[in-house]
Amino acid sequence: MNALARRRWLNLGLLVAVAGLATLALLEPERGRFAEPAPLLEIAPEQLERIAVERPGQEALAFERREGRWWLTAPLRGPANPALLEPLLRLHENRCPLRYPVAEVDLKALRLDPPTLRLRWGEQDIRFGATAPTDGQRYLQIGATVYLCPDQLYPLLTSSAGGFLAPSIETLFPDPKSAR
Repeated sequence: MNALARRRWLNLGLLVAVAGLATLALLEPERGRFAEPAPLLEIAPEQLERIAVERPGQEALAFERREGRWWLTAPLRGPANPALLEPLLRLHENRCPLRYPVAEVDLKALRLDPPTLRLRWGEQDIRFGATAPTDGQRYLQIGATVYLCPDQLYPLLTSSAGGFLAPSIETLFPDPKSAR
């Protein structure tokens, strides 16, 4: 058998293998796909009336919905800054695929006992722990489950309480006469 004939047989064999793999992929589309994890919280933000944040070493934050608008009620009082409150209200959308039963983890090692921050989201208690050393995700405990989630809220929730107040017209447009 010459080299040209061997190449033809090799190409024919590769073609049959590719056709077989393509057939398998089409016939079993569900196989190999991962189910999307359930949302982190089951309470929709429309159902919330209060949000509280306990921050060790800092003043606690408290938010309350009044007539469809969010207000900061502690430590300062005034309308809440919607730009800073929006990520907090989207917490229910988070999906964290890595989850562990509380009984299988060391809560002290993950800094969940005591937590580094505690968020009361409606009736749901969320405890924030340490970040994972490999990817910077944060451990969250909700009920009897510990989740490893992207660390999006912790830096926001540990920021200055004054930043959570909505800017007033006076701060946006200072009086030009007082600048003289």
